[in-house]
Amino acid sequence: MFNIKSFTNSISKELFFRFPLVFIFMILCFFLAVFENNQIYLLEQKLQGKLFLSSFILIGFTLATYLYLERKSLDKIKKISFFLVSLLIVYLGVFTYEDSLLYLIFAAYLSITFSNFSNIKNSNYSILSFNMQVTNSVVFAFFSSFILGIGIKVILLTLKYLFSLTFFDLISDEMMIFISIIIFPTLVLANIPKNIEPLKNSLKLKKAVELLIKNILTPLILIYTIILYAYFIKIIIIQELPKGDLSWMICIFLSLSILVKAFLKSIKEQSIFTNFIDKYFIYLMIAPIIFLDIAIYIRVSEYGVTQLRYCLIILSIWFSFLIVLEFIKKQFCIKSSLVSMFLLLLVASITPLSSSNISLNSQFNRFKIVIEKYEVFNDKTKYNLKDLSLKKRVELTSIISYLSRSKKGMQFLNEFFNKNFKTKFEVFKYINMKEAYSYNLKREKSKYVQEFNLYNLAYDSKGYDYVLNLASSNNNEKEYKLDDAKLKIVLKDSILNLKIDNNTISFDLKEIVKNWAKKNIKKIDNSNYKETIFIRKNKNIEYKLNIQSLSINEKEDNIKVDYINSILMIRR
Repeated sequence: MFNIKSFTNSISKELFFRFPLVFIFMILCFFLAVFENNQIYLLEQKLQGKLFLSSFILIGFTLATYLYLERKSLDKIKKISFFLVSLLIVYLGVFTYEDSLLYLIFAAYLSITFSNFSNIKNSNYSILSFNMQVTNSVVFAFFSSFILGIGIKVILLTLKYLFSLTFFDLISDEMMIFISIIIFPTLVLANIPKNIEPLKNSLKLKKAVELLIKNILTPLILIYTIILYAYFIKIIIIQELPKGDLSWMICIFLSLSILVKAFLKSIKEQSIFTNFIDKYFIYLMIAPIIFLDIAIYIRVSEYGVTQLRYCLIILSIWFSFLIVLEFIKKQFCIKSSLVSMFLLLLVASITPLSSSNISLNSQFNRFKIVIEKYEVFNDKTKYNLKDLSLKKRVELTSIISYLSRSKKGMQFLNEFFNKNFKTKFEVFKYINMKEAYSYNLKREKSKYVQEFNLYNLAYDSKGYDYVLNLASSNNNEKEYKLDDAKLKIVLKDSILNLKIDNNTISFDLKEIVKNWAKKNIKKIDNSNYKETIFIRKNKNIEYKLNIQSLSINEKEDNIKVDYINSILMIRR
């Protein structure tokens, strides 16, 4: 699988002249990383950071361009135009649509997977063979670079220990950056095949990979399919909305299924499971995609588009496209799936329909709908938010926080108010609204006491032999020395167990919290602190527990106490 000779001769003229621009951007990326690490700014700090990102992304795009041009005979002008297009794409992504940069990075390195085959007729075998070879190269290069880095670190530590040489400590970071940005990608480049003709006929999977796909992943996918369909039937029967994280579960499931499907034709001896997925899984994908779209629609209609929801929309479009394509072509096409995802990533990163544009406009429209209801006589300098419900405050806090995280979002807020806010706190102050978050809403709805602390109280310890500051978390056993005896404490299943020799006593904290709820106590402070004092006796020992704080974990109607801080007094 590996061409060892090409790795040992990796830094050669032949390799450099095969991918010259790739090496130039690698070197530029290295120097900019060193400057950033040492806080050396030859240009404005933000601009220098963007140049580093541009160089990093252009490594991927230029490599993909070279691989494409190796299969296509073009004159110099046309070749130069390809590289100029790459530069334009990166400029738009880094300097214009900077909030969608992650999509552009994925697009740049995804383009390497299919650029070799963009211009030629190919089979799924050839693309899989090429990408498996590149993947193996990446893994080999990673471990080689990792071992090299560890080896250098050990040598430097040895020199420092034996000879007190600290000079190399000054450049140790630079050495690690050099390995990461120069050595690692060079080793990868050295094993990218020039000749793809041998890859066209068939793909020979290793037995371990075939075993993983055939006997592990395929049955798991079918089991997961049954679980999802059972859930779909359940929500149809009881007519409830899909759970919030269902969309991500479906996306991970479908992505893994597509990956497995890409390898199925390469398995020599098919099983019942692999045959079933290969023939019928296209039909089984339809229902999950429908429910994925329903889940996305519900979340977007309630809370607008965010970067994460935009990602779900992109994946939904991609899954739908693959289904339609397979129905038309009557087979799964790896190249089409990679190219379509690449184009969607470009749309998400460098067009007016980018993730940042769509999500920021969506959230800003939500903001205007909420805030304009509370303008005083249509005056954007005065807002009456005194009667704003906690739920609305949570919603508004969430929107303002989201918008303030990006330069463009803050610009929207400044243009709306005709101000020059720098932070979200200035916005909250201007509209005279206190921030509120989902946990505030949860606390308001809860019938139980929420977190409290009584650390500023002075407790009466008269007549007690021992006074201990007691802190215990779940299942964490502690031991305290009491003259000739030992006190052992452990909090388990919301019950605080105390043991002195053979004398044992327990405080059921869960029951204590429930009793507070029965008394309609939702807040504990200095006015009702006596509700937190409990005295228990066992034989000749008296225990007085003064609860100072509790961590209460509430799920639906069930509660659990995970932590207690208290002052324990003992009389013997």
